[in-house]
Amino acid sequence: MKYIFRLFVFSISTGLILSSCSNDDDGTPQVPLGDYENGYFILHEGAGPITPVTYVGYDGTSEQAPFDNVNPGASPFGGFNQDLFFAGDLAFIISGQFATVTVVNRYTLEFVASIDTDLENPRYGTVLDGKAYVTNSGDFSTTADDFVTIIDLSDYSTTTTLVGDIAERIEAINGKLYITNGSFGSGNSLTVIDPNNLNAPSSIDFGDGNSPNSLEAGGGSLYVLTSSFTTTGKVFTINLSNDSISNTLDLPATLDAPRQLDIEGNTIYFTNGTSVYGFTTGSSSISDTPILTYQSSSQFGSMYGFSVRDNTIYIADAGDFVSNGTAFEYDLDGNLLNTITTDVAPNSFHFN
Repeated sequence: MKYIFRLFVFSISTGLILSSCSNDDDGTPQVPLGDYENGYFILHEGAGPITPVTYVGYDGTSEQAPFDNVNPGASPFGGFNQDLFFAGDLAFIISGQFATVTVVNRYTLEFVASIDTDLENPRYGTVLDGKAYVTNSGDFSTTADDFVTIIDLSDYSTTTTLVGDIAERIEAINGKLYITNGSFGSGNSLTVIDPNNLNAPSSIDFGDGNSPNSLEAGGGSLYVLTSSFTTTGKVFTINLSNDSISNTLDLPATLDAPRQLDIEGNTIYFTNGTSVYGFTTGSSSISDTPILTYQSSSQFGSMYGFSVRDNTIYIADAGDFVSNGTAFEYDLDGNLLNTITTDVAPNSFHFN
């Protein structure tokens, strides 16, 4: 990728001077952060060794194996890549297959470090106050040992803290950690942890049949989407000042498998099957008329990844989980803008 600095010609009495633009107009050129600063990554969940991400520029161009191209001598990257999250100029990629967190520069994809201690079936991550927090399923036969790995970003040393319940998605909001205690319809609560008092977590109970599968903060509240595949899905609004449920909104009974809640502006989006739905914050009801529906032949990989960003809807389809997947960009009216070929099992979008 090439970066073009626009040069302006200023006329003065003694001649012409070329001056490059800058963000603050102080005459200092804006130095590019790296080849991958103007786009987003699509994470691959296929079995390894596998290239971890596809890169898509905001100009529509794409690169299917940027990490491999930048790091040709790097060790094979583990598969079952579950999550990618950022902190400053760093990106952290969680590999469930190798039980590692790989650290790279988010703008250049140059390898920085690999973390392989205190991890067992790692799932999702977030960053708060100089530390990364990664949820772990531990032994899949029980949820009693699920825990969080705490990574000190100054030296990548690790410690752990027990959750003792399903530990899946995690978000850092207002100085606290919020962890969904739900997986494939099981579990019905949200764990709240104060990092300054790890041994005293609290819990928000959603009630039987309300298993949280996604969460997003917006407008000073936290929204949690629940579904058990047997009862009507719900969206819970959490008051972040006291971590209590301030509102509950039922989804239409026709939408029997809602998931992947995301917020853009004052609209809350979610998916059901191969369709995308939305409603504004503060709504008293939710329509079952989709914003868009796309066609998929995948039995389990349809709508495998989803995000809404800057008036664009992003959808990932994992196909057959052994060959290349596909990602799509749509506008908010459901018009297809771009189709991208990825590596195996694209599952999420991460924006620089």
